[in-house]
Amino acid sequence: MKPSPKLRILEIAKNRFYRQGYFHTGINQIIRESGTAKASFYDHFPSKQSLGVQVIRAYGVDVLVWFRNILRKSKTPNDFIREMTDAILKQIHGDESYYQGCPIAIFSCQFPVGEMPFSEEFKRIVLRWESLFVMTISKWKEKGYLRSHSNEMELARDLITLYEGALINWRISLNEDYISRVFDQMKERLKLETKR
Repeated sequence: MKPSPKLRILEIAKNRFYRQGYFHTGINQIIRESGTAKASFYDHFPSKQSLGVQVIRAYGVDVLVWFRNILRKSKTPNDFIREMTDAILKQIHGDESYYQGCPIAIFSCQFPVGEMPFSEEFKRIVLRWESLFVMTISKWKEKGYLRSHSNEMELARDLITLYEGALINWRISLNEDYISRVFDQMKERLKLETKR
């Protein structure tokens, strides 16, 4: 069964905003490529900005699911490093997609800091990431893999920062050393919290 016009528009917009950028993608291109009528587009998305917000939300779900799958398989901090390594390398070397880095980071860099309504969406996404990481880190603490006085939020933010920073620098330089180094950096950061 053919997806609804709204879903077709959203999928084309997700793809085009990721590959071409928000400002280099026109509504007419999205309408044409999604095979929808202009009136149908505006029934679902009153403006390009409202479409942009929906795309951010969709990216947020995609990345949250990606993180959740990695963290679900990560029974220990060492499992996390292994799972994260496999997942990142699969993305940057995968044939099935043209990977340019985290879609949230790429999209957010196209707008001035604090630009509404996009900024609020980005903040909500990062809060969900932090919450997910904190839950996993808490489990690691309960099981005795990390010191009892480890600060879950600080560790969550450090791991997210290392991930996003490595991808941004890889994207800027096309130097895979940033990707290789991030795994060692995550190990070092986790080692600081490991029981001795």
